[in-house]
Amino acid sequence: MIQSTALAANGETAVEIQNVKIGIDGYFHVGRWAPIEFDVVSTAETVQTLTPQIRVADPDGHGVLSRLKEFKSGGTVHVQGLFRSGKLYAPVTIEILNGEKIIAELAIRVDRNDEVRCLKQSAHLWLLDGEQPAFQAAAENMKEIQSGSIHAAPFGEYAAGIFDPRALEPVNLIVLNGDSTLSESSSLAIRDWVYRGGRLVICIGEDGESLRSSPISSWLPVLPQNEIQIRNLSGFNQWVPGSNPMRMLDTVPCAVFSLDEGQTLASDFGNALAIRSACGTGSVTMLGVRLDQRPFNNWSSRAEMAMVLADFEPSWTASTTAKSSGVNAGLSPTGISDFQTQLIQALDHYDVIKRPSYWVVIAWSSVLILIIGPLDYLIVHRLAKRPQLTWITLPVWLGCITLWSYNSAFSINNTEQQSRQIEILDVDLTTNTARGRSWMNFYSTLTRRYKIEADVDTDSTLFADPQAEETQADFLKTSWIERPESSYRGMYRTGGLESRKAAYHLSSDDREIKDLPVRVWSTGSAGTEWELEVDPSRFAQTRLHDPGSGRLTGSFTYQGSEELTGWFVAYGNFAYFPRTEGGDSHQPLRPGDLFELKNARSNMLKGLLTGLTHSSIFHSDDRKQHTSLVNRELYNSLSRDPFPILRTLSFHDITGGQSYTKLTNDSLDSLDLSDSLKLHRAVLFGRLKAPVTKFALNDDELTYEQQESVIRIIMPVEFELADLSAPPDPTLLRVK
Repeated sequence: MIQSTALAANGETAVEIQNVKIGIDGYFHVGRWAPIEFDVVSTAETVQTLTPQIRVADPDGHGVLSRLKEFKSGGTVHVQGLFRSGKLYAPVTIEILNGEKIIAELAIRVDRNDEVRCLKQSAHLWLLDGEQPAFQAAAENMKEIQSGSIHAAPFGEYAAGIFDPRALEPVNLIVLNGDSTLSESSSLAIRDWVYRGGRLVICIGEDGESLRSSPISSWLPVLPQNEIQIRNLSGFNQWVPGSNPMRMLDTVPCAVFSLDEGQTLASDFGNALAIRSACGTGSVTMLGVRLDQRPFNNWSSRAEMAMVLADFEPSWTASTTAKSSGVNAGLSPTGISDFQTQLIQALDHYDVIKRPSYWVVIAWSSVLILIIGPLDYLIVHRLAKRPQLTWITLPVWLGCITLWSYNSAFSINNTEQQSRQIEILDVDLTTNTARGRSWMNFYSTLTRRYKIEADVDTDSTLFADPQAEETQADFLKTSWIERPESSYRGMYRTGGLESRKAAYHLSSDDREIKDLPVRVWSTGSAGTEWELEVDPSRFAQTRLHDPGSGRLTGSFTYQGSEELTGWFVAYGNFAYFPRTEGGDSHQPLRPGDLFELKNARSNMLKGLLTGLTHSSIFHSDDRKQHTSLVNRELYNSLSRDPFPILRTLSFHDITGGQSYTKLTNDSLDSLDLSDSLKLHRAVLFGRLKAPVTKFALNDDELTYEQQESVIRIIMPVEFELADLSAPPDPTLLRVK
């Protein structure tokens, strides 16, 4: 807690800012929403209407102003809000306004402040309830790992005060116990955080009954069935690779689960001791034992177990550390190191604007030097033999070059206003939620301020529902687009708020940017995210089943109102699509189409995403001797085609992750559905004709050069345990 006090701007003590809390235990990530709390103490005799305002910097150094809820002065008022900083070391400033006049302010430095630390998006923040020796040991061992450092914060200080799910956005993992105390509002905030991709771990032990009576039990996908006493802990040793065995004479209380309720992580004699289930696009891991009790609290492999629970591979071994350090060493030769950056590059590329490359600029600069140097010398000294003419020829040369440069720039840049948009639309049939993530970029022909407003076209055929015409989307943000780089316009570049750059405002309803400054012949951009409750039957009716073989059976009927192109169904390690004649591409998926898996063609999902091909070279005339070759396409990080970017982004870990793409996925990690495919969820992936998110620029509709939109329908899959005594399914071997 920051105990500094800000006095009123006029030197009086009428308004003070006290007891400031920023982020989670002082930690927050650059480019992500984070909570901020403080007290405003006013002693003025006259009652005033005061408005708190948070000032931060965007990646370009412009000030970004977000106003919080106004209140009447008098006494002490506790203020809670959210902010989103775009520079790693930019200050966070709290301002108190009376009308439009700042009457008190407090600037918190972030660069050298031990109480407030801004983290890169690769760093992880864990929220731990009580003593968690395993996770604390992992955080200590993993000061620096492939994806950044790990920081642990106490959950108890924030358990009752989680006022918004976005306040948990800095958190990568939450670890609770079965008897953790939660309010109803905190439980719902954690639920929404998990639905949006969060990871929740609950350690139960003998506290199964406490968990069942907790508010969190109302939405958990799985609850413990009963409690047993176990002595054999080998199931945990088998789960944690390379772990040391645990030996004890006593028994340990352990909650158990059914083996068919999720992905079993550890089991013993037909009981699941640890299980992981999908919940929205996130996951909930239920651990039957308490990690703060013997023998787990002093187990020599407790840190490795915590890393596995956090879905990390323990990376402090020499081989993995060397591998990870090699990946991150040096600069990226393409200037692109993260998927978000490649997405922005695709968004910021306009075919109609043919700007010259750096080499062309260098070449013309060299020509200029030759003209005003050797050529001018040859003319005035050798030909005219009057050196004093240089005072005339030099201005003439410079004037001609300036005029030519201006005309060239005008012909290249003077075009009509252009816009581009990229969108991912998720429809989760298990939570009845549609969630949109959309990015927009526009080219400005003037130096001016723009009002950017986002809205969801609920009247489109995709959402049209006569019984739900008044449904409104809940916007989570409409703001600038992050760029996780150290280069120009990157969030990691040193430097903070630049006082000479114009500031702009974000609206309190998260729908618009009110006055974004954009210079002539440059681009402006904005991103938005929203949620909407939907009727799942209006998108798909599913009867999908996994008999325990890891293959998908059954069928589904697509009920959407727009056809999908380039579509396939992903589940486990496989991709499914309709059979076609020869090498023809399959037909679009139209509304009302029934897709039966028994008639589907399947392929390895990784092979489909990475362009894996198999070929044979025969070495003899009898065609018996041959060599098999397996080829894989290289990922093109310079590609400006949004569709393959979104497809790879959706299943990044399946492709091999950074080892394949050579790109990190820190900003858009929550959009990776690879884990959901392992947790009995199938994903229908396809391309829509147009996005459902609509942007308006100064209240006018935009004219788009290109729009790219994909939809991902997350469908539940019924699962049953495989009968190990049954013969193998002949379809797995394609026996005819």
